[in-house]
Amino acid sequence: MLGVPERAVMDVMGWSSSSMVKRYQHVTAPARMDIAERVGGLLWAATEAGEDDDPDEAAGGVLVPA
Repeated sequence: MLGVPERAVMDVMGWSSSSMVKRYQHVTAPARMDIAERVGGLLWAATEAGEDDDPDEAAGGVLVPA
């Protein structure tokens, strides 16, 4: 998360198992917004390139929550 390798987090925190990372590493609201912007940018950039396409297929058949 945040560009830090999981093994580095484990070393700093003194964890020997990746299950500890999963238990204590939470996705913050700013990280979720960043992910949503990145994924949204990929989806909408693809549709802008093919504006003549069917608008019902704009997200490649993937439902995206509003």
